[in-house]
Amino acid sequence: MVVSIKNHKVSVDGSPVEYVKSPYTGGPLSKKPKILVMHFTYGGTAASSAQWFKSPQNPGSSAHVVIERDGTIIQCVDFNTVAWHAGKSKYGDLVGLNQYSLGIELANWGYLQRVPDGWQSYTQRRIAEPVLAAHRFGNPDGSSQPIGWEPYPEVQVQVAANLARSLVDSYGIDTIVGHEDISRGRKWDPGPAFDLDRFRALVFGGRGVDEDNFFEVTASEGLNLRSVASTAGVVLRVLPIGTRVEMHERSMNWFFVSVLNMAGRPEISGWVNSAFLK
Repeated sequence: MVVSIKNHKVSVDGSPVEYVKSPYTGGPLSKKPKILVMHFTYGGTAASSAQWFKSPQNPGSSAHVVIERDGTIIQCVDFNTVAWHAGKSKYGDLVGLNQYSLGIELANWGYLQRVPDGWQSYTQRRIAEPVLAAHRFGNPDGSSQPIGWEPYPEVQVQVAANLARSLVDSYGIDTIVGHEDISRGRKWDPGPAFDLDRFRALVFGGRGVDEDNFFEVTASEGLNLRSVASTAGVVLRVLPIGTRVEMHERSMNWFFVSVLNMAGRPEISGWVNSAFLK
């Protein structure tokens, strides 16, 4: 999957993504945005969230894109336009992050409600295997005990990282934060189910990462980059001998890696057999 940006709009493998235009914008951004803010929708499908961003019943909120759990991207606001995704917010000396940032919404129920036999969304949608964790800035209910959060599918995270890398290339994004970081005590997204440190590594590559995490492909016939840590996983790409990769996770003899281009920037991520790396 190749995610690209042209004229401030997203394309996937050369085709424009679905565009559901939101009227809730603040006009042109005064300068190139340098901050990317990650959100969860606190809702069902990406399509329903995109429709909400154009609804007359919406009191005034939007985001540049929404990404479905299966990785489908829907755009709602051009990337050179202010979207109303941050609300009351502060980051460093910046106040009102809508003017300085782009917003990605990930379809996700967010924090869940406990029921006798598990966890559910506020709409009573059951989540079978939630992430149980306490929010680093305190839970929405004021408790400090672990609560349930809907997990993010790996394909959704990978598509978001692909898009973020394109935003870095197109606009010079140099900072990725969660809504929780800029609106502490008011917002809890993307929450503890979303590993922001790992996501930043997927997007930016090896900033400050130990050199021991970098490897080269040794397989003379190429190495399969797979969707999951198994030979049953879909082959995303065959990596030629000498391809340089950065390792982020280990699972037995499998590494989750980002493939680095000639400039040392990540292009695509997936799982490889570590026996064919040095």
